[in-house]
Parts: sequence; C-alpha cells; structure tokens
Amino acid sequence: MSAVDANFMSCRRTVHLLSKSVQCNGSNEQSWKGGTMDDGLHLVHLSDTHLTAGGRLLPAGIDPWAKLALALSAAGEYSPDAVLITGDIADRGDAIHADAAKILAEAQFRLGCPIITIPGNHDPSGSIDARFNTTRISTGPHPANTVHEINGLRVIGLDSAGFQQAQGELDAAQLQWLRQLLTGPAPQGTLVLLHHPPLESFSPVLAGRGLRNAQELNSVITGSDVRAVLCGHYHQLGASQLAGTPIFMAPSTAFNMNPLSPTQIVEQPDAWFSALKITADAVLSVPVSSSYAHSPSAAAQAYLSLRPS
Repeated sequence: MSAVDANFMSCRRTVHLLSKSVQCNGSNEQSWKGGTMDDGLHLVHLSDTHLTAGGRLLPAGIDPWAKLALALSAAGEYSPDAVLITGDIADRGDAIHADAAKILAEAQFRLGCPIITIPGNHDPSGSIDARFNTTRISTGPHPANTVHEINGLRVIGLDSAGFQQAQGELDAAQLQWLRQLLTGPAPQGTLVLLHHPPLESFSPVLAGRGLRNAQELNSVITGSDVRAVLCGHYHQLGASQLAGTPIFMAPSTAFNMNPLSPTQIVEQPDAWFSALKITADAVLSVPVSSSYAHSPSAAAQAYLSLRPS
C-alpha cells in the first residue's frame, strides 16, 4: 500500500479555512498552500476525463489516463488552491472509479490542495462516493453533493448526471438543498459545480444536451452569493451567462470537438483545462494546455503508475 493509500484514502479530513490545513485522525497536519482573496484564489478546472478500463483507447487512439496525468502535472505549476473536476470521470460507465480516486488522492497530496469532483452522465449513479471529495465539510441528498470552503470561498457540487442520459437535470431534493445552503452567504461567495451547462451548446449538433431545468436553477441562485457556475459536458471551452450569473465551461482533458466542424475530434497530444483566478471583484478564466508547462514533471509518471494494469 502506498503512502497515499495509507495516509489519504483512509483518514478523516477537516479543512481549516484560515490555516488551510488538513488534519487526518488528529495526527500530522499538512498545510494547503495558496493565496488569500487579497491576491486572488487560483483554481484549476478540469472536466470530462473519460477514463477507460482494460487499456481501451478513445477515438483517434487517445489515451485518457495519459491526458489526465499531463493535466494534473501541468496544474502543479499554477500552485492551485483547489482543483475542480466537473464530471465524466469514466467513459461509458467503465469501472475505473476506484483507480481514479487513487490518482486524485495522489494529486491532492502532491498539489497540496483539495480535489473536488462531481459526476457526469458517463458515471454510474453513486460512483462518485466517499472515496472522492475527502475535504468536504458537508454533504447533500446524493453522494456527490458536497460542500467545501477554500479560504472563505464556498464550492458546492451538484449531480445533474442521469447515467447514460445526454440531457441533465437537478431533482427537487438537490434544488431545495442548494436553496437552503444559499440562505447564508459565504465570506468570499460561492461557486456551483455541475456537469451539464444550464444553456445550449454553441454547436447545433449538441442541441438539447444541456441542463433541462436551467430556469429552476436560476430561480435558486438569483439574488444569492453565487459568483459563477462551472460545467463541462460539451467538450468545448465556453463562457456565457444565466440571467447575469457567469457560466464557465472547461475543455475536456481527453479530447475536444471542433466548433467549426462539430462532429470532428480535435487531435492534439496535449491536455487542456481552465485556470481561474478569483478576486474580490472578478472571476477570471483562461484556457491552459499541458504543453505550456515549463518543464516535464515526474508527477505525470507518478500518476500514470497508479493507472489500472
């Protein structure tokens, strides 16, 4: 059993907002590195990793495990305060979640920050369970409904997935849970994570694949401290608004679709994600390629060593 398995996978963690430390069973404390709202919080937004079982490659010969390793390794150069992953951890429901949880625990250890994960429509119900989101401070009506606080910034994970359903939906229990959470503002506001964007895709071929009840979500977050909604699903970088609330869609780490030819996979050797900077006045998001990293990292090989054989 690795140090990660022993020290991370089996321990109870409590996030301390001011010291940004994690305490495991009352033993050694590891301090989260990162900033304050004075210089901005730095977040990494990954999505749609589409990890496969049995060594299966994705279309165009893409190895999704290698792409995730590249993204996590490059994320280390950003020194994030948290990494947010907005669904489709698996591809087509493959049973990879135990191995994915180990890799994300390794990343949490190496990056020194929380890894916050929600499911997508390729993830079976209940697969994003207690093995994930180990820095949560509370949970909601579904296993993947979690609440985290990062230096006063609240992050709420929702489950819009509906396994094998292209269109997403937030059920009444989640909406009521979210409404109750938002009755009290967080010191630095709130980010909401869900897989399905609450808006239509730029590409007509993806019409009808967003969040079915976007207006119900809007009625809950309007007038609250929600500063942005972060999503994935479309395999395209994008930004929009839901009645004034910013919506940021991250590219897929595995593969992305050409917006000028929406059924064409963009073949690229690197992995893409979004980097966010959150200040008291703004939420900024920019695309990042793993090729932007200044130097190859041993971390990528460490992550790959944990992939299933």
